[in-house]
Amino acid sequence: MIEIVDTIARHRTAMSRTMLSKPMQQAFADGLFEHDAGLFDYGCGRGDDLRTLAALGVRASGWDPAHSPDGERVSSNVVNLGYVVNVIEDRSERAEALQQAWALTTSVLVVSARLTWDPDSTSGKPYLDGRLTKNGTFQKYYTPEELKAWIESTLGQTAITAAPGICYVFRDPASAQQLLARHTRETSRPRRGIAELLHDQHRDL
Repeated sequence: MIEIVDTIARHRTAMSRTMLSKPMQQAFADGLFEHDAGLFDYGCGRGDDLRTLAALGVRASGWDPAHSPDGERVSSNVVNLGYVVNVIEDRSERAEALQQAWALTTSVLVVSARLTWDPDSTSGKPYLDGRLTKNGTFQKYYTPEELKAWIESTLGQTAITAAPGICYVFRDPASAQQLLARHTRETSRPRRGIAELLHDQHRDL
């Protein structure tokens, strides 16, 4: 018999960052914010990505049930569901969060989750389909293939693996093909780092 925990402390999973999260670094490097594309961060946590993206000239807003509950959930070219699905213990609610984020997406949805090779993936104790941590949070760890397959089965859309644990879902299949072609062209050309981009942005102010 599975012991059901009354309260999962999801708010404790929100990290404080001084740089963009890995999914947003990937999205920026892949040019998802070009042509004045805005961002909505579904589950923005403490809002660190929003502040960094604003410094890079990206129109960004967000909502979080614990840290920004009054934020308006709005449609956007780019919607980020960053490390959200892995902290939701209820499978139906997890799928609902993905579907709601997709409903707000006009161009591309970025979905990320923690992976099975994470050093913390065996910490805590087994709970439902994930782990219950010592500080009362839940974590579901995915393989890259599992994350992609779950997104596709839940949304009925094709997902592209941008990096391990980071997937894109495009509204327009042609945009997905353009990104793949761009990756092919740029494999031999180094990309500019986020630190360099921030430095240039502040220099131009």
